[in-house]
Amino acid sequence: MSGAGRRTAVAWRGALPIDDLALVVWNVAAVPLLAMTDAAPLIELGGEPATLAGLLQLAAVLAAIAAVGTRPAGSRSPADRADLGLQVMLIGPFIGAVAFVGGSASAHLGIDLDGPMVGLAFLAVVAAAAFADRLPTLNAAVRRALLAPFVFICAGIFDRLAAALLRGLDVGELVSTLTVDQTGFGVFALSLLVAGLAAFYAALVVAPRAIVLGQSVAGWMAWPVRFLVFTASALFAIGWLTALTG
Repeated sequence: MSGAGRRTAVAWRGALPIDDLALVVWNVAAVPLLAMTDAAPLIELGGEPATLAGLLQLAAVLAAIAAVGTRPAGSRSPADRADLGLQVMLIGPFIGAVAFVGGSASAHLGIDLDGPMVGLAFLAVVAAAAFADRLPTLNAAVRRALLAPFVFICAGIFDRLAAALLRGLDVGELVSTLTVDQTGFGVFALSLLVAGLAAFYAALVVAPRAIVLGQSVAGWMAWPVRFLVFTASALFAIGWLTALTG
């Protein structure tokens, strides 16, 4: 491979790392399949008692918190980052994501766990900032593996919620209104949909990854590309879930 080809490959790997490709596969294949099985409560926000789903959701939250409370081997900070200010801004969304999944686990298990999970996440973030160079170290691949179930479950829950909200809406017909007299309504409705996806993506995907893993070689400018790829896969999953639930 030529030098230019290698640089292009590195750029694409930075823009779309394995985490994002795995999330696409999860949205497109795993979420619709899970929704048709007895494992569906795993990607549902609370609801009926489901002990196994609640335990798996709780384990995902604890694993994500554990990832926050560690640092990569050979570094002095949890994410070995230069853009600390931007990542500090994501602490609130990350704790919100913990409350999101922790609350769901609480409902499935019938135990009030969301408050303790939020408190534990806050303590982990504070400890990571205050004792960065004294935190236990973990291999980068292990830290990614700890975080992945949390992000996947967040994505699955969001897909199910969006499908329920959009059940009576024909997205294809909505897009077609962009070319006729109802353009204003089409743009408004699509903007709300994209804004909702963006808010979810920032809180439940960008925040935990940026806090735990730091930035890739592509940096912050890669996130719009990742968001577009995620949006396409999420809309595919939402379409299937809408059809499945009728």
